[in-house]
Amino acid sequence: MARPTCNTCHFVKTDCICAHVKTLSNRINIIVLQHKGEEKNAKNTVRLAELIYSNITVLVGETPEDFDALKALPQNSSALLYPTEDAEPLEDNNTALNLSHLIVLDGTWKKANKLFFSLDILSQFKQVSFSQLPENRYHIRKANRMDSLSSLEAIAYALNLTEKLPMEPAYTALEAMMENQFKHMPAEVRARYKQND
Repeated sequence: MARPTCNTCHFVKTDCICAHVKTLSNRINIIVLQHKGEEKNAKNTVRLAELIYSNITVLVGETPEDFDALKALPQNSSALLYPTEDAEPLEDNNTALNLSHLIVLDGTWKKANKLFFSLDILSQFKQVSFSQLPENRYHIRKANRMDSLSSLEAIAYALNLTEKLPMEPAYTALEAMMENQFKHMPAEVRARYKQND
């Protein structure tokens, strides 16, 4: 029998994080392209971003047809957050000044790369990235790169750079979700994560 879930955060009621969520109003429309393999992943952080930020759209899929909505985005004021050699740093005020939409790929690096190379439409948008990164605070999910951030952290940092929105609401919600995940881990596994924290 399925456990009852919170109608707002959609976590099971015993793991409800609503008390730890502070909503923020963002001007730039965040467009998340979520690999379909991430949608039901308990460790995925996009669900937290949807709770925090007022202007966010999540598109789930794997094929170009799944992301047809990208065709409606204004090319001159939309950008893809992705660390290519040609990506412009978001720390540059001129890069962030005229942004109306920021596209974020959500998935493991392997899945994100697959989306990047399979969606030709992404080449129509300028690419932006971070020249300096904050510390990755999401220690539960392993990453293949030392400079990896969770999707929530990447969104929070991007909006901090472009709109001066505080990052603390993202960190608070992330910490609450991690604590819930720790509760369900065997003691020896939990201790290993805590030791590396």
